[in-house]
Amino acid sequence: MISVDSHNVKYDVSNGKIESIFLDPDFFELLVTMNTSADGVVKITIPRDLLDAKFELTDDMFFVLVDGFETEYVESESNANSRTLMIPYFNGDSTIEIIGTNVSNPFIPQIDVKIPDWIKNTAGWWSNDQIKDIEFVSAIQYLIKEEIMTIPPTSSGISSTEGIPNWIKNTAGWWADGLIEDIEFVSGIQYLITNGIMHI
Repeated sequence: MISVDSHNVKYDVSNGKIESIFLDPDFFELLVTMNTSADGVVKITIPRDLLDAKFELTDDMFFVLVDGFETEYVESESNANSRTLMIPYFNGDSTIEIIGTNVSNPFIPQIDVKIPDWIKNTAGWWSNDQIKDIEFVSAIQYLIKEEIMTIPPTSSGISSTEGIPNWIKNTAGWWADGLIEDIEFVSGIQYLITNGIMHI
């Protein structure tokens, strides 16, 4: 068990050792670092008050990345207080990202976010594959550069050749439909910037 932001996170791991579990509220994710000696599975019980995945009022899927690759998992248990995930990994994998839609975040002040409503059209087109990734990224880059759209200060990561994760496109679609708040959409933009997929 590890305490994360005053919440107890229970875990079990086969053929490996958990080094740390860290909550990143900017990206609505739990970051797990580990040492592995063979293929295995991490079983982790996440308190809903710490991190959860919701679509309107019902439970939604988490997005799980293992060393940057989207990974299928099994939700073995779910109750009013927590959700338990079984996440497979390969020998040598070292990082698991569990991305939800809402997160415990008592210490961060009000975040300055400004997004014109018409950008939702662009996000909706992109989520429905009516425009290409590069067109969406270029539009967002222009809006940030011209200060038409403001997001919290975000450091650019090293250039990456990986594509845009599907969960960000899903988030853009939900935001365009008014199902999630601006800050949840912005978290996806911040992810693209800090992982070097998009530059500003």
